[in-house]
Amino acid sequence: MLFDNNDVDLDFALFNLTNMPNMYKKDMMDYSNMNNNNSSSNNSNILSAKEGFLRGNLFKDEYVPYKNLTYIDIKPKNDREAKLFTVMQYSFAINDLNLWLDLHPRDISVMKLFQEMVEEARKAKREYESTYGPLTVSHTKGNEFDWIDSPWPWENLGGSMYV
Repeated sequence: MLFDNNDVDLDFALFNLTNMPNMYKKDMMDYSNMNNNNSSSNNSNILSAKEGFLRGNLFKDEYVPYKNLTYIDIKPKNDREAKLFTVMQYSFAINDLNLWLDLHPRDISVMKLFQEMVEEARKAKREYESTYGPLTVSHTKGNEFDWIDSPWPWENLGGSMYV
């Protein structure tokens, strides 16, 4: 870790909560209690991969819409878009859960969910690539450079502007 070889012990015990203004005490106590619990989050607070992707945040309590705006529900127009949308959802969920686990490394329930999402992402990528070809350059098969045969982003094949 970043601070493993330093003499500094970064711990909330360093903060003297008795001399701290009340407006900061609550935040510090909440953070301290949150980190002391090995499974601090409840999976009921976590949205589905699709809902989290559309909102831009997988956690229910963290979504704050800008002014009165809300997110739109993306509706893929064909099978290719639907499969790509599924890959995008799971990729987003993995990244968002990874951020949570960076701050809460002992959260067992989120770690299990993270592992499930990784497996679902693998399945979705395999399904897309078996039907429509590789998603990345590193997933070519055989001796051919076949990823170039896929449509490019500017080659709109009648799909939506979102997927």
